[in-house]
Amino acid sequence: MKNTLVLYESRYGFTKMAAEQAALVLGPGKCMRLSEFQENGQQWDLVVLLMPVYHEKLEQEAVLCIKNNLEWLKTKKIVLFCTCLAREYAKKYLKPVSELLGSCVVFQDAVAGNLVLSRLNNEDRKETAAFFQSAGLKEQDYLCFDQEWYIETLLGIKEWKDTPVIAMDEKKILEFCEEFLLNHDTCSLSTGYGNRIRATPVEYRYKNGFLFILSEGGEKFANILLNPNVSVAVFNEFQGMNRLRGMQIKGTAEIIETGSQEYRDFLDMRNLKYENVMKFPSKLHLIRIRICRIEFLWSGFRDMGIDVKQILTFCNPPK
Repeated sequence: MKNTLVLYESRYGFTKMAAEQAALVLGPGKCMRLSEFQENGQQWDLVVLLMPVYHEKLEQEAVLCIKNNLEWLKTKKIVLFCTCLAREYAKKYLKPVSELLGSCVVFQDAVAGNLVLSRLNNEDRKETAAFFQSAGLKEQDYLCFDQEWYIETLLGIKEWKDTPVIAMDEKKILEFCEEFLLNHDTCSLSTGYGNRIRATPVEYRYKNGFLFILSEGGEKFANILLNPNVSVAVFNEFQGMNRLRGMQIKGTAEIIETGSQEYRDFLDMRNLKYENVMKFPSKLHLIRIRICRIEFLWSGFRDMGIDVKQILTFCNPPK
């Protein structure tokens, strides 16, 4: 797994909050103030720098800390964020730092923050009032933070970060994925719609890029009828960080008509007779999940000289 270090400076708490959220989404990792950071040889695959903007300039203590650690930082992949009121000025605000770091910067943007006048110290309050007057702005609180935008941006960075640098041949990773799925039969099926979510332990069977699940019914069917996008987890019992083996699957679910040829074929695969199943007290419904993407985490991949997480894309999920 790839580790993330999030470094920040914060005077009133907003940038600290943004940094802590970045560490949560981009983890595993660690979050600390730039002024407290000391390079200790620990391996970090990605470093995220968050710096507040005060009076149209980056917080100077943060810039000084970056200069003091410049040689080390330039060996890493760097994501830059500044926190300010106007995202459109991101490149302008970040320019002094992005020019220092050069090509190691892989992404930069601004997080529109919140300005609460009552929380400012006297000096900042006076300078802010002068800025408002010169800019022709009304002197008031500004609450600009867009939580959804920020999380989606972080998820985009995570998608890039988690893409294997050393990937296995697609045909070979398919063989490993299918071997794992065929040698397991229990998963956690997660479904959801709106604020309603459900995770259900169920028995499954795998065949040719599809998972098949027989179930009597329940809340998961309500979710599938409204939202076919599902997530499935299949995993070994935890036996230590060096023996991890499990996968997360994204797919689309469909309820197969009872009595159809596909329904009967699945019963045959399970050595169940259709006539006998129809005599059960409760009707058994068949869920077919088309696998779109597998994230396979296995410590054994490291011994092969490749990333411990491998990704296999079967198909693109519907929008």
